[in-house]
Amino acid sequence: MMKMRYKIFIVCLFTGLLYACKDNDSNEDQTPYFGIEAKELDQSFVSAYDLKYVTVKTNQEFTAIPADPWCTVEVVDDKIDNLKIIVTENDGTNDRNTQITVQAAGFENFTINVSQRGLPYIVAEETDVLITDGNLEFTLNISSNISYAIELPEWITEKVGQTNTFVAKALAPGERSGQIVIKSTEVGVQERTSIPVKQETLNTYKIATWDFEDAFNLGKATLGKNLEMVFNTASYPNAAFTQVEGPTAENKAVRIPLNCHFLADLALGPKQGEDYISEYTLFFEFKFPEVGKFYSFYQTNLTNTGDAEIFVRSSNPATIGVGATGYHGSGKVLPGVWNRLYLSVKPGDFKFFLNGEQIGSSTTSDTRFRIDLNGVILCGGPWTKTDDNEFDIAQISVWNGALTLNQVKELEGN
Repeated sequence: MMKMRYKIFIVCLFTGLLYACKDNDSNEDQTPYFGIEAKELDQSFVSAYDLKYVTVKTNQEFTAIPADPWCTVEVVDDKIDNLKIIVTENDGTNDRNTQITVQAAGFENFTINVSQRGLPYIVAEETDVLITDGNLEFTLNISSNISYAIELPEWITEKVGQTNTFVAKALAPGERSGQIVIKSTEVGVQERTSIPVKQETLNTYKIATWDFEDAFNLGKATLGKNLEMVFNTASYPNAAFTQVEGPTAENKAVRIPLNCHFLADLALGPKQGEDYISEYTLFFEFKFPEVGKFYSFYQTNLTNTGDAEIFVRSSNPATIGVGATGYHGSGKVLPGVWNRLYLSVKPGDFKFFLNGEQIGSSTTSDTRFRIDLNGVILCGGPWTKTDDNEFDIAQISVWNGALTLNQVKELEGN
């Protein structure tokens, strides 16, 4: 009998515990809660029609009320992400913002901030750009509500430190054209605009000058870009460019050491359809110490192999030129005195002017006289030969085209 009573007690005990657990579960289910994670309280949309879902964690009935009609909401009962937010297309160019108030009885309200991008746009005030002669700098007035990048023709660069300000390279007399493309850098946004750009050059003008007046910066440009000094330290580790007396007491010059040269970026661009510079004028005010040696004026091959293009020949009396152009100025180019040499170059018309006089010409169209867009070697020739001996330079200047005799005479005051 006692055993039977014990069994009944055990069964009643487990039954009571089971019902107690069910009562606890029921109590927990009825504990009210209501919340939205902080990361979901800011929702951003693109300009097109779009929708997103937000999870409202609650066991209560709730409502969501948007503040503007372009944003609507829908409570979804059968999803964890139970609040659907829908925005209509924003066909304006300005961004827009609104709020959704989410509320449940007995709880503090939550606010969801909704932002929507305006229709992406890139607009430039300029419908085209015309660059004339030496007026190489221009500015574009661009407005946009998206991030963008600018693609330029290779003969135009953006001016350092000035947003949307650009500089074209000088051009020999003639014209060239291209497109400036402004395009979105945002993923999925294809917005872009193009601006035609044209450069016209009617006149020949000076684009670079180096006077060598600053002993602490002998490559400093008076006009244009600074020169780079290049040394053959393997063969002449102690070589140095030095400042020396120039043609007058007020002027200084630079002594070009053996197996060294300047590298110049002329900031001169090619004509339409060319990838090199075919028309230019180089000016050298120079003094060489003695006849019987070669003195190189410039080298277009940037690997510095092969002959220089034009030099003082080692003949006696000295002459100026190269085999492709012939040699000129016999008896006129003298050692120990300052000479002023203009090399006027365009295909089929290569002219030599010395001290205000034309001393020769050539009809050569040899490609060796084309200047590389990356630069030109000045006052130097191949290090494997002996045609770059030490001599003095008081000035180097460059023009964007081939000067005529009358232009040279005018420059020389004749």
